[in-house]
Amino acid sequence: MGRSAAAGVARMRAWRAHCYGPPAELRLEEARVPALRAPDHLLVRVRTASINPLDVAMIGGYGARVLNALRSLEGVDVEFPLVVGRDFCGDVAQAGSACTFRTGRRVWGVLPPHWPGSHAQYVVVRDRWVGEAPSALGDLEAGGALYAALSACAALRAAGLPPRAATVRRPAPRVLLLGLGGVGHAALQLLQYSGAQVVVGCASELCPRALALGAVAALDRHAEDYDRALEELGPYDAILDCAGLGGAAAGARRWQFARYVTLSAPLLREADARGLLPGAASAVLSLAAHSAAAAWGSAAGVTGGAGTCRAAQVRWAFFSPSGEDIQLLRRLADDGKFAVAVERAYPWWAGGAAYERAAAGSARGKLLLDFTAAPRDAPGAVAQ
Repeated sequence: MGRSAAAGVARMRAWRAHCYGPPAELRLEEARVPALRAPDHLLVRVRTASINPLDVAMIGGYGARVLNALRSLEGVDVEFPLVVGRDFCGDVAQAGSACTFRTGRRVWGVLPPHWPGSHAQYVVVRDRWVGEAPSALGDLEAGGALYAALSACAALRAAGLPPRAATVRRPAPRVLLLGLGGVGHAALQLLQYSGAQVVVGCASELCPRALALGAVAALDRHAEDYDRALEELGPYDAILDCAGLGGAAAGARRWQFARYVTLSAPLLREADARGLLPGAASAVLSLAAHSAAAAWGSAAGVTGGAGTCRAAQVRWAFFSPSGEDIQLLRRLADDGKFAVAVERAYPWWAGGAAYERAAAGSARGKLLLDFTAAPRDAPGAVAQ
């Protein structure tokens, strides 16, 4: 990879798209190492970076209208070439004058979707979006942790269950967690830390993992009696949709709950289709409709009618970088209370195969790019 950035290296390798797909023109290219643009910026030499579903969607053009508007607000009008990748683990190569972290520190971090991403040998990030990487997690686990875990933190807050240590002063909430992918895996661990009783609905092969992480019950989502079992194990203080079902699913079953939180909000999709303001209006109307259907369905599950409606609500949750949550996750990891499941790490030059695997879906752990791997033509390198 050449000399360090501090020593003046000017070029790096990065996975970049030059248009939206399908098919997207995703290429491994030589690019300029990004420069620090503000006193709170860090340049990080990336060790590992994960591939999230959002990355695959963004290459296809998802969210382009909103993300371009956010770029414009920050005075950056460059859309292409597009580098995706929302989280990473690496070493600080250069630090602005206002940064907490200094050169050489091993850090993990995240980037908002409108920033150039981490699927490159170097990335620029704000100081508050990184933290000291947990010593208990290796580079692969740390590189695949934060986007999913911070999304889970946002979902818990939207459900009225902020991640915090359990106390004996309040009753344990009962939560239905739908899906045990990256976000669901993190959410289950955070709910355990908070003392919640968690019922998990997931693929049958993931049920043992859910129980090992502390779920009180794990249900096979393909079982014939799945819907009945979900109803019988309620009522729930909250339902967390980490399976991409969306808000419409909140009113599709006769379950009882107070809040249904989904990470599959239609806002970006509607903005892409209709424009910023019409899309936002359409998304808000759909949220109101989903909440009304959920309130009716939850009440019907209690009485057979709508007479005792519990005012069930549907809410959206969005990933957001949070320094406070990054520090909490580091403490939990080092205390053995937060871990990351990894399916496979690909050498940085095999990113095409990694993106194809991510696009296929149903990964049983995080998919990562390993930027510490030897070059393809180096002795001992394994072809993909």
